Amino acid sequence: MKAYKFLAAGGVGPFSGFVWPPPSAGAKAWVEVEGPLATCERGVHVCRPEDLVHWIHEELWELECDGETQPGVDSLVARRARLVRRIDAWTEGGAKRFAMACGEHANELVGADATDVVRGFLDDAEICASEGFVALGALCAALAVTNLAPEGERERVYREERAWQAAWIARELLGA
Repeated sequence: MKAYKFLAAGGVGPFSGFVWPPPSAGAKAWVEVEGPLATCERGVHVCRPEDLVHWIHEELWELECDGETQPGVDSLVARRARLVRRIDAWTEGGAKRFAMACGEHANELVGADATDVVRGFLDDAEICASEGFVALGALCAALAVTNLAPEGERERVYREERAWQAAWIARELLGA
């Protein structure tokens, strides 16, 4: 099964510090866990395309997963996985294009209705995108859109905006 994962530069897990074996490692490239899978505890945590916006980092990788999987809220926990290829489009300008697209989309949705708070989020999204803080820029853009929604609709609007962002990554960088 195909999945994805954001890693720090050099193929390093940003939370675990684990250095992933490169695809050239062949049969030794599989990362595998023993025991029952448990989100945030045990398993190889990977992303479906719709999960990617929650885990943005320096490198984006395509993985192959095998064996048992367990779905999580914003990830998938797998028994074993291995790196297949780095998505170079992310590191070669795609991350910045993504951050800029998030800000532009939020600006289109907000239009002239921006309150000071919403305008602040939009400004922060633009600054973050231009300075390379991709994850924060995308989050600020989503919060700008969310803050225009009526109180009871904010969670839905936030999820819809994050889904738009994930679809952008899938369409523009993964060819999905």
